[in-house]
Amino acid sequence: MFLHGWGGGVVSFLPVAQRLTGFDRLLFDFRGFGDSPENGVMTLEDYANETLRLMDELGIEKAVFVGHSFGCRVGAYLAANYPQRTTGLLVTDGAGLKPRRGFKYYFRVFSYKLKKRLSLDVSGAGSQDYKALSGQMKMTFVNIVNRYTDKECARIKCPVLVVWGKDDKDTPLYMAKRFCRLIEDSALVLLEGGHFCYIENFLTYTEIVEKFVSGVSYGVVCGSV
Repeated sequence: MFLHGWGGGVVSFLPVAQRLTGFDRLLFDFRGFGDSPENGVMTLEDYANETLRLMDELGIEKAVFVGHSFGCRVGAYLAANYPQRTTGLLVTDGAGLKPRRGFKYYFRVFSYKLKKRLSLDVSGAGSQDYKALSGQMKMTFVNIVNRYTDKECARIKCPVLVVWGKDDKDTPLYMAKRFCRLIEDSALVLLEGGHFCYIENFLTYTEIVEKFVSGVSYGVVCGSV
């Protein structure tokens, strides 16, 4: 089951899914992305619950979750809280862990709060991803980026494979290593490229997914992938 990243949709993983053989593949648009309409302000729990409802509607008892970036937040939440529905989790340049913060970050936060207190214009604040969103999705975005999954990751017991672009600037490499420290049954594979390493290394990534899904489906431990 493929869980796309923020701003993505079915098309994000479609080439990977089309190349895979030997098992069922499911792609869908999270609410507010692709062809799926918005449905109010969402939280991480909302996205996870909608994923479970879709599985129930389709009669899917358990799944291997293959996520990218934002999709890994949902996958980690499901793996931690619904182990009976999770066969394995493949994290690709995953978001969700609490990032390291430097002086520049705290200075920006302080400046923003000060400007609001003084009733100054703060319309230019926020990332480009944030500025491009509608009102409801802006609030959803805030909910998501401030919801860390470190505690969930520490409770994951299923096999987990962490695949990461060596030059990822959006979710730096230290986060990949932290995923592996938090999750007992995990292994790390590094690929060339950045935050979209699964696109930059399409053939290699597809082989990794196929081997991992086949392995966990037949009870092969993650460390042997």
